[in-house]
Amino acid sequence: MGYFSQRKKHARENLFMVVSLSVVAIIYSILLLAGQDNFFTAFLRRWQFHFYLFNIFLLLYTLWHGKIVYSVLAALLLMFNYGSLAKTARLFFNDTSDSTLAFNVVYKKGGQNYENILNAKEVLLRRKGKIALSPHAEASFMSFEKYDQVITLVNLDFSKISKKELPTAFANLEQFVKRQDEPVVIVGDFQLPAWAPLYRNFLSETGLQVKNRVLFTNGKDYFKFFVVPSINVLGFDNIAVRRLKFMPESKSFDIKLVF
Repeated sequence: MGYFSQRKKHARENLFMVVSLSVVAIIYSILLLAGQDNFFTAFLRRWQFHFYLFNIFLLLYTLWHGKIVYSVLAALLLMFNYGSLAKTARLFFNDTSDSTLAFNVVYKKGGQNYENILNAKEVLLRRKGKIALSPHAEASFMSFEKYDQVITLVNLDFSKISKKELPTAFANLEQFVKRQDEPVVIVGDFQLPAWAPLYRNFLSETGLQVKNRVLFTNGKDYFKFFVVPSINVLGFDNIAVRRLKFMPESKSFDIKLVF
């Protein structure tokens, strides 16, 4: 490669790094300064984890090319976004535990009655029913006892309700959780990522935590990278995930929880 060709190549690389870092910095600034999301900030928020992954690529790219200043900027941006995401989400690893007290859940988007739990040994059903959360959203719940521990399990699917109903649905779900005297586990598609303000406020008010890593699936495909990671398992400190895998043949999640 000739001298001028090398200069053009290096100029293109520098331009890519400058533009990319500038765009990422602007996006993070907008998300930092935004209060309740509008249409534009909600769009950016839904793809915030993907920006984080792109930020990792930028850090590696700048290090590969020996651009120390750009690498430092990329690292600072990466740490800032990690702090924002990790407040309410687990990015790459499930919350695990060595406990031997476990129960299995098979979650499938849509209707679910959790017969697999009722058919398990040493399980005593306490109550079950439906929770009306908004005009077009409801959740199924059941309280069962296993190993002398009562747990309320809630399943929901917000993926098809309108965004206008989400605040009402989250508010009513929050009230339901607060009324329970036993640990609550929620499995479902919340339509929003865990770092969205509405979702984040729900977690803060209830004390629930996301127990699973970011899942790149829409509940239909095993892996779908360009999807908002909105399917989560929520629980309190005493709940952890031993196993969580998607089964494409049945389009359901095989989940083993321990407490």
